[in-house]
Amino acid sequence: MSKNCSRATATVPLLVVVVIFLSPSRPFPCEARRDSLPRGASIAVEDHATDVLLSPDGTFAAGLYGVSPTVFTFSVWFARAAGRTVVWSANRGRPVHGARSRLALDGRRGALVLTDYDGEVVWNSTVPNATAARARLHDSGNLAIEDSSGNILWQSFDHPTDTLLPTQRIVAAGEAMVSAGKLLAAGFYSFRFGDYAMLSLVYDNHKMPSSIYWPNPYYSYWQNNRNIYYNFTREAFFDASGHFLSSDNATFDAADLGEDAGVRRRLTLDTDGNLRLYSLDETAGTWSVSWMAFVNPCVIHGVCGANAVCLYSPAPVCVCVPGYARADPSDWTRGCQPTFNYTNGGGRPPAMKLVALPHTDFWGFDINSSAHLSLHECTARCMSEPSCVVFEYKQGTGECYTKGLMFNGRTHPAHLGTAYLKVPADLDMPELHVHQWQTNGLAIEEDIAGCSGSSSSEFLLDVSDMSSSSSNNQGKSIWFYFYGFLSAIFVIEVFLIAMGCWIFSNKGVFRPSQVSVLEEGYRIVTSHFRAYRYSELERRTKKFNNKIGHGGSGIVYKGSLDDERVVAVKVLQDVSQSEDVFQAELSVIGRIYHMNLVRMWGFCSEGTHRILVYEYIENGSLAKVLFDRRDSSKFLGWKQRFNIALGVAKGLAYLHNECLEWIIHCDMKPENILLDEDMEPKITDFGLSKLLNRDGSGSEMSRIRGTRGYMAPEWVSSLPITEKVDVYSYGVVLLELVKGRRITEWVVDGKDGVETDVRSVVKMVVDKLDSKNESWIMDLIDDQFGGEFNHLQAQLVIKLAISCLEEDRNRRPSMKYIVQMLISAEDEAHAFT
Repeated sequence: MSKNCSRATATVPLLVVVVIFLSPSRPFPCEARRDSLPRGASIAVEDHATDVLLSPDGTFAAGLYGVSPTVFTFSVWFARAAGRTVVWSANRGRPVHGARSRLALDGRRGALVLTDYDGEVVWNSTVPNATAARARLHDSGNLAIEDSSGNILWQSFDHPTDTLLPTQRIVAAGEAMVSAGKLLAAGFYSFRFGDYAMLSLVYDNHKMPSSIYWPNPYYSYWQNNRNIYYNFTREAFFDASGHFLSSDNATFDAADLGEDAGVRRRLTLDTDGNLRLYSLDETAGTWSVSWMAFVNPCVIHGVCGANAVCLYSPAPVCVCVPGYARADPSDWTRGCQPTFNYTNGGGRPPAMKLVALPHTDFWGFDINSSAHLSLHECTARCMSEPSCVVFEYKQGTGECYTKGLMFNGRTHPAHLGTAYLKVPADLDMPELHVHQWQTNGLAIEEDIAGCSGSSSSEFLLDVSDMSSSSSNNQGKSIWFYFYGFLSAIFVIEVFLIAMGCWIFSNKGVFRPSQVSVLEEGYRIVTSHFRAYRYSELERRTKKFNNKIGHGGSGIVYKGSLDDERVVAVKVLQDVSQSEDVFQAELSVIGRIYHMNLVRMWGFCSEGTHRILVYEYIENGSLAKVLFDRRDSSKFLGWKQRFNIALGVAKGLAYLHNECLEWIIHCDMKPENILLDEDMEPKITDFGLSKLLNRDGSGSEMSRIRGTRGYMAPEWVSSLPITEKVDVYSYGVVLLELVKGRRITEWVVDGKDGVETDVRSVVKMVVDKLDSKNESWIMDLIDDQFGGEFNHLQAQLVIKLAISCLEEDRNRRPSMKYIVQMLISAEDEAHAFT
């Protein structure tokens, strides 16, 4: 199903320690409904679930927010959002821990004081005012310390974290909004008044000079429609209707501006550096994006780190420049590092050559810049400067920029310049085919590595050929010119005849062109999706003879395209749409790109044929590998299974949260999870819910059915279908990953040989959890592990699975929340290794 993005976005920070599982929020008891904390009173961490401050209208809550059962922050959050979205935290970089941690309105100083389990003061509101009477949470989400007359002595609105609420102001002399980092600490992005009192988005990773990436750093303030004259107020805010206004004339409006005056909104600087305005659907508790600063995230600085280039397809896709490899496989912000040395064995710099990266730019870090230079002069300037690693050249204007660092790299077809990268002349750059680049290309914060293109001789620029000299021999005889003229005519005729034959042969213009590495990469990313003729696919699949799989949506065959890409060709059955609608829906699916989603290369919509062309995934489905115990060579260890759980969660979170078109899979099961050669999971068949008429009764979402055993209760009720049906199915998959068996094969209450109901399994698992018996996990884990698995991760996965299988969909976590929990557990496991 595709429609405008609508999702529950939980801006819950990731954990510092391994977490077990925090169940979704439940309604607060009546006795906890207070909006103020009197002087001398406190909130103990033991009572964090019930002892909270609640705004008079019930929209916001404040108290000790449980990031995990043992990690807490003092925060304000949306009480009516499904994910309890945090809007302010006092101590996100320094959490407190369970048992004896406490928040108090100090009776002597009149300040809010947060103490850890050992009595250490972690944070205080620094209000040295003995007149403070209470701490109150207002309907606006502002937490304030007031005197007995209601005058505000201190307020959270003056100390924003990563979120701005309506009427809350950013001022030049105040604190900036700062994004959340990978862990609880602050991230690299801030929203504040910068140079010339302009409201700006700034990147600063504390290792290099900070840089503004919004408004456009290439433009002057008047080109950005900003006003810096007579600007004394220097403040910005947005009102309840969704209209944002700044003293420097920065303004924007929510897409749902004026539709409903009661809509709750928040402006959040997300972890990826993008500034987004969200609107809350209080009925469903979900958020939708009503404005964002960047449709193309590649414009954001630091997305791919140093020595990398960002493509847009339409998620940011990172790729290391030639000669470089990823510094950290799990974190693209660490960038890439050279695979070669800048000095040879004698300590002298080696001979260098250049690699051309068309339509590519690296923002900032210029050594010098000039105009009206020839390419040869620009090349000589960089080659003679040891600190120059790349230079940018714009043909036509002669603009030359030599750079000492490759950072903020971006490839875009509208960019007219070419970046020339310096690498050692003897650097071995093996041939890389297009499909190899695409297989390794993955979305940001994911795994993207390698480059595409042809052999080095095809994309390297031979600098020695860039300059040439010519001489004219004035003493040539007229006969020489005459015969030379005749010879030229003959050569041209032969050339034209040969060219005509080549063009109309099957090796001519219809053969994929061989261009530079990033040109080919960009072409594949943006123009790969194409319509195929039925006869072509019939030929490429050997008349649909090599069948590799089948399911409720169709039969899959293996094939090979003319550019040698191996593909999976799915012949769809029971398609409900017309040709135009079918192609329109596929255009949406074709633009989706993520490392954990199977890539679609194209389609066929010819006559009655409806065919999809996917990338071929080597190891087949998770069902085949996980449940077939006869092939011990493909046994999945715990680390692989945990990685599969995380990868599938990331893919679903992308479909639910990140793509511009909201996608519900509707049939999440092991058969629709494929494993590549590295056992990385890739979700297939996403987006087909709108294409297929599975029960023959119409294309409405409410009539579509999934697979028995993986279907959420909503399918048999009158409730609308949301992304929570995928969360339910994912919970079943998690249990099967842990046990290594179909959930229908589990034995519950001695009913051997009888198909097990999911609710029975959930009850059995919950009973084991409540038993407090430490050996309970061994009853639920695959016995083939032989005890070799991470116990804390296994507990987390099982408890996440149970939360996903809640019958009440509002109590199921979002996929984004699940990803955060799994990443935290993964990070903690790495910390102990």
